[in-house]
Amino acid sequence: MTTQEVPAGQAEVDFNPMGSPHREDPHLFYRAARARPVAFSPSIGAYMVSRYADLRTVIEDPETFSSKVAVPLIYGNPPEVVEALRAGEVPETSMVVNEDEPEHAAMRRVFDAGFTGARVRAMVPRMRERAAELVDAFSRDGADLVGEYAAPFVQTVINAIIGFPAEDDDRVQAWTDDFVLLWNPLAPVDGKVEAAHRMADYSRYLQALVEQRRTEPRDDLISDLVHGANGYPGLPDESVQNIVRGAARIAGFDTTRDAITSTMLAMLQHPEVAERVRADPARTIPKLTEEVLRRDAPHRGLFRITTRETELGGITLPAGAICLLLFGSGNRDENVFPEPDAVDLDRPNVREHLAFGTGVHACPGAPMARAEIRVALETLLHRLPGLRLADGYEPTYIASYFFRGLERLDVTW
Repeated sequence: MTTQEVPAGQAEVDFNPMGSPHREDPHLFYRAARARPVAFSPSIGAYMVSRYADLRTVIEDPETFSSKVAVPLIYGNPPEVVEALRAGEVPETSMVVNEDEPEHAAMRRVFDAGFTGARVRAMVPRMRERAAELVDAFSRDGADLVGEYAAPFVQTVINAIIGFPAEDDDRVQAWTDDFVLLWNPLAPVDGKVEAAHRMADYSRYLQALVEQRRTEPRDDLISDLVHGANGYPGLPDESVQNIVRGAARIAGFDTTRDAITSTMLAMLQHPEVAERVRADPARTIPKLTEEVLRRDAPHRGLFRITTRETELGGITLPAGAICLLLFGSGNRDENVFPEPDAVDLDRPNVREHLAFGTGVHACPGAPMARAEIRVALETLLHRLPGLRLADGYEPTYIASYFFRGLERLDVTW
């Protein structure tokens, strides 16, 4: 995907995470946005909500700020993309994150069953085993912790939770990348058409798993969604497909992969932090994790739509206004988090960050993600005590609409 430049004259109020300078450092925009009233971004087609207080106002008032547009619908794409989706009979229903109450509650309670404390604890031995396998496969000279460690590590965990066979990891990831592309309103249309054609195979694959779990349930998320949980009935097949391919597989992969590598980068860039973490990993890894989730939120944010005219961030929004909640900006709001760009292991209010959202739509997979980050870091620090950034390494970031993640993290030891 090519980098797109922000047009001259629009850079102050426009936001384009796919292009320079916002791809490299969105905080250039975030800092300026917090200092002025809420503004409309032509590239995004939405009002940018950047201050922590305004974000909490939106999240805590779902009657005024509906979640119906939280993530884009794939059938909201250009006509040629929609035609390809229809030709493949690719289903689309609303996802958990796009539902308001009371419809949200039933879907969410069933979805939550996939990420219980018991299931998190049961996955930890497999996490440790997979992390060790990946370290064993490193070359003697160094590794890229994105492609050689965090990505395959998280892929193994989330696929096991959902119920994907391990031998299908690569093709499930390819389909997931296609689905992310279809979500991205700034992506080229020709690439979306190709992705839409491949979605037909993904839909047939998912439906086969749904039908299998209907007669042979297992201890996995697909079975929970099919048969129901927490006193709620199972969901329709199309809803199961949509939750698995979107809220579970995408949200459970990209964000955790990026959180692992961002946490390692923050530690390796700050020697005083690295010294404390190495001296007492059990106590400091959780602190470092929360601080980096705050400082470098892996998920850019979700959309809301106003149900009535309302005031927000110094302006009047009409009914039907689309807002993008910039969690990464709110997490560095200097009015809430002093010295927000620093890595402070002792920040007293760090748990107030919005990296996993909050309220009824808070991420159900947050406990699993925190466990994955902890195991991934513990394994690296134990197995590679001399771990450091490779000489000449400079971080670069993926061109992504929703996620904030490193392209590579080159290390040696």
